[in-house]
Amino acid sequence: MVSLKRYFLWFFFICFVLTCICGVIAALMPTGMGAILTVVPYLVAMIWVLYKFLHQNRRAPTQQERKKITLGFTLIFWGYNLAFLLLGILLATRSNPNAWQDFLLYLQQPQFMSMVLIMILLLAIPLYLLTYWFYGAQAQRMADKMFGSNQ
Repeated sequence: MVSLKRYFLWFFFICFVLTCICGVIAALMPTGMGAILTVVPYLVAMIWVLYKFLHQNRRAPTQQERKKITLGFTLIFWGYNLAFLLLGILLATRSNPNAWQDFLLYLQQPQFMSMVLIMILLLAIPLYLLTYWFYGAQAQRMADKMFGSNQ
């Protein structure tokens, strides 16, 4: 069993950089079209880190590593998104002192909260399942093709 910390750090770094790039691209796109770029950083980082894992370990992740990677990537992605949402609100309070109160008022609205929850689940569940699948059967096929191993 290998330490997964470096893979989590790689995932965070790649995902963060690509999120910044996609954010700039989304700002240049017509209104509403930028949402398409939301999952691109996650997917690219997930695939990139799997290639790093395969090349460094010359095998697919074990079942235990697969579970940890899937949960870790999910927590990293949603954790930094939440952190930067709060940072954005904090920065917005400099120009609009009522921004934090407005945000808290929105959080008290059941319709707003249900919409936020639905939107998160529409992204979180598929990304979690995709990562779990990709680091299992797909990773094993990739390892077999790359290294000729039969685990």
